[in-house]
Amino acid sequence: MKKLLGIMVLGLLLSGNAFAKVGKGELKLSRYTMESLMLYMYGASNPKYSDGANKKNKPMLMVISEDGKSSYYYYCPYDSCVTGNYVYKAIKFCEKSSNGSPCYLFATKRKIKWKNSINTKSTNIKKKLLKEPYQIAKIIQDLGFYDGDISELPGIDYNTAKLDNTTKITGKKENYDYPSLIASLSMSHKDSWKDYVEGGSEKYKAWVMVKRKDKDFSWGFEADDTSWNDVIKKAFNRCNKYIKQKPKSYPDKAICILYYKGTTPTTDNEKIKTARIYYGESKANIFFDKYPYVLNKKINFEKEKQIEQSSDIISQIKELKKLLDEEVLTKEEFEKAKKKLLN
Repeated sequence: MKKLLGIMVLGLLLSGNAFAKVGKGELKLSRYTMESLMLYMYGASNPKYSDGANKKNKPMLMVISEDGKSSYYYYCPYDSCVTGNYVYKAIKFCEKSSNGSPCYLFATKRKIKWKNSINTKSTNIKKKLLKEPYQIAKIIQDLGFYDGDISELPGIDYNTAKLDNTTKITGKKENYDYPSLIASLSMSHKDSWKDYVEGGSEKYKAWVMVKRKDKDFSWGFEADDTSWNDVIKKAFNRCNKYIKQKPKSYPDKAICILYYKGTTPTTDNEKIKTARIYYGESKANIFFDKYPYVLNKKINFEKEKQIEQSSDIISQIKELKKLLDEEVLTKEEFEKAKKKLLN
């Protein structure tokens, strides 16, 4: 029995070590992952939890997918924390959104462990550099992990460890003229908006978004010279993929909404009309009734339906009157048909 228990303990230790595998290879971080890594360095908290909220914390560990597009990290809001099986948990969470790309350990505390041709040994990011986020980003770039323009990264508030989308990491103020809705969103949204507006000379462009439970938005856009219907359909398809991949991240019965045609904000009627095309009238109406914040003005769909029905009845009575005047219907047939409509 003791021997069996010893084998079980050894097996657990070996499996734990397997999941703690340090990444290696020429990893290239996406813009989003680079921003997440910067937040990790400050121990930025998850706003869902009160412990450690709105302040710097101790970074514990961070895992990143092999393609550099997905990541997950843990921070410690207390004097000390035990890592336990958090590497295993982080990898599992990371791989849920990595589209099949395996995740490996990138850093423990502020020590970058991922091995590439430059970072052959672990590199430690000194705590005193937290007041100079640009220098931290420069070290990460010099290690070969990020090829983007680090001067375009958003600033980080030293006290709250939150991204400051009003400034760049260099301290320079953001002065791009965004629409008010886009201006209120993250730097990732803003960067995509710039690509959307400036990325090409296509004739038709459509921007579609869906609001998540965490109050942020997932988005999809398309640009082409085909037609409005084509780019709107493709933008909806792209946006809908996010809902299908992680349905629990979105409100019940969530749907994507067309927010911009080109750079022009859509009207309430355009939002409703396109939603009905892609989701059906019933599902669209239920969504807008439940989440009226999407529209500029709350609409009573039941009253709207009654008005449409009344308008339809009036049109039909006019058609019946025309048939009566043309002597296609007798007076008796006309009255009978009109009474049936009104009832």
